[in-house]
Amino acid sequence: MTANIAPGDLIAVMGYLGLDETTIKDDNLFQRMFWPSDHAGESDTLGQQGFWVCTAIAVFSFALLLVQGHWLIGLFTFAFYFLGGMGVREHSQPAAILVAAAYVLEEAIKLFAAGMPPGGIDLVITLLLLANIRGTWIAAKWAGAGHDEAMPERMNATLTDKLVDQLPPRVWPKAKVPFFVLAGVYVLVGVLLAVASADQAPAKWKRSGVQDVPAADANLSR
Repeated sequence: MTANIAPGDLIAVMGYLGLDETTIKDDNLFQRMFWPSDHAGESDTLGQQGFWVCTAIAVFSFALLLVQGHWLIGLFTFAFYFLGGMGVREHSQPAAILVAAAYVLEEAIKLFAAGMPPGGIDLVITLLLLANIRGTWIAAKWAGAGHDEAMPERMNATLTDKLVDQLPPRVWPKAKVPFFVLAGVYVLVGVLLAVASADQAPAKWKRSGVQDVPAADANLSR
């Protein structure tokens, strides 16, 4: 006696066992964010995620630099991350690598120049930016196999849909060359600042340690 199995149930079981590539396994939240499966839909999700992460960095950095009076540097930083986010949304591997490298360099500069280690949010953002690189790799893998149609259809219903799904394909083809020029300058300056900060960091930390001990003793004696 055999049980009657519906075709939909059979496909679901095959997908869960990895025998059918049209079904995506239910990964947990952290796996989807940081190390998703190789399905085309996951690369599209990472592209959307990367766009929003880069846009958030661009807006926050511009606002912070504007408050500090560095509006020109703020515009430069905003343009770099916002255009980089569009490149990530369009599955550009160089754009994803450059954005991740630039953010890591900024964290290194803060560590060496100001003695500020990365916080929890900084580490999460770094992991998300690194996940973008994997997302572009997955997209390139599917495109190389001739399966561009496997990518989900892009939406155009809401304002967020227009920003994340419709704006990047219109802007990125025209903005990719200016972005790479901008990125070259941005990353080069970041490398120079990181190297200079690293050279000065040991002496600065040593002076800080020598000066802070008497100050701490004085505060305790009061």
